[in-house]
Amino acid sequence: MIRVHFTAADLGRITFPVEPHPLWEAALAARALGDRSITPTARRWRRSAAPRVQGSMRPLFKLISPGGLFPDFLTPEVGAPGLEPAVEALTETPSSVIRDELEPWLPAEIDRYMRGLLEGGAGSRRALGNAVRDFHQQVLMPSSAELQRRYGADLGIRSQALLHGGIDGLLSSLHPDIEWSTPVLTTYGPTENRTVDIHLNGRGLELYPSPLVTSCLALDAPNRRPVLVYPCADLAEPDADPTTTDALADLLGRTRAAVLRSLTHPATTTQLSRRLGISLASTSDHTRILRAAGLITTHRTQGTALHALTPTARPLLTRATRNELSG
Repeated sequence: MIRVHFTAADLGRITFPVEPHPLWEAALAARALGDRSITPTARRWRRSAAPRVQGSMRPLFKLISPGGLFPDFLTPEVGAPGLEPAVEALTETPSSVIRDELEPWLPAEIDRYMRGLLEGGAGSRRALGNAVRDFHQQVLMPSSAELQRRYGADLGIRSQALLHGGIDGLLSSLHPDIEWSTPVLTTYGPTENRTVDIHLNGRGLELYPSPLVTSCLALDAPNRRPVLVYPCADLAEPDADPTTTDALADLLGRTRAAVLRSLTHPATTTQLSRRLGISLASTSDHTRILRAAGLITTHRTQGTALHALTPTARPLLTRATRNELSG
């Protein structure tokens, strides 16, 4: 059981990442590949992802325990978006932090790679960074659109909960296994029969939805904002029949329909480009056309364009999904 204790200040410091963090995604996905009790979504993802795992990714998997836990340094706070800044932050983790987090859990005899990591060896650090890059490019990238769609959809649900019910409504709606009774959020995670108490004490809390977990995970490290990972809301599954007509794609074109679907949670042009794996120029062109059609709005501030669905687009998406599921 995990109990998160809020102060009044913490209630005003609840945040969500605008988009998935590369290192959290790598850690949670690597964990899901060895987890027996995963969601149907994660099980389907694993069937397609597992054959793409290669030996170069072994340093990442060595940091995932049989029980599904991983060290805090695998998911550092990163100041800039994107994979490369995240990998750079990971490989620059101080050796003292790595030793403090790993040594108590390792057996007396460890392999050459783990010994090099504990000693701060440049080769072991490079191997870990390359493992994360390879994992992202070869295992996560082919399914990134679907995983990010589920992530964005969950953020849309939380936004509605906050608008209609305030903070209490948000915290009460996260997941059936999460209970909110002011000022404590209680949930269950991979802590066996232990109770873990996290006292925020003004640090706030980052909430992180994931389609690859069935129970909550928590990070509570000194001098950083705690993180609570919780299972994404279930979404209706699209019809797997390849002959089924995608009405929205027929209307807008497949890529433009994907852009619209990706905006269930607002995103910048760069974020959309990364979500869909298309160029910035192509993303800008699609958003321009969708904006002219009255399906999205674009708010520009400090050189950044933030795109969001209009009220006209939401029922269009709902009807298209319903038609696909019933067709």
